[in-house]
Amino acid sequence: MSVLIIGFVAVVLLMIVVVTDISKVFLVRRDLDSTADGAVLAAANGLAAIYAQGGSGENAQIDADEARRLTAEYLESVDASNRFDGLDWTADVDGTTVTVHLSSAVGLPFQPPGWQGSADITSDAAAVVPIR
Repeated sequence: MSVLIIGFVAVVLLMIVVVTDISKVFLVRRDLDSTADGAVLAAANGLAAIYAQGGSGENAQIDADEARRLTAEYLESVDASNRFDGLDWTADVDGTTVTVHLSSAVGLPFQPPGWQGSADITSDAAAVVPIR
């Protein structure tokens, strides 16, 4: 009976560790997704204000350097570098679409033997700047 109880306790503890680690990664990933969405919207809205033009009927071509500057300003304003460990980001422009890619490492609360102590997470967000 003692072996059965010890085995059951070990399984329950392992489940607690796994659920806690997965929950931490999920919550940080959700925050990273939200930050990426905010960054791409800040870039798209800023570019829409800059490229406002009347009567052309077509989408404007976006300046990639301006998109990166607007993204960097947003990430600085929300203090993203302090909220995420090892934050790395890019802002790319393809025609009229701005895409922001964020990546970060998440330190896991528990590190069972043989497991990594952190997980890498990424998030992408894209927005089209329809200037007409």
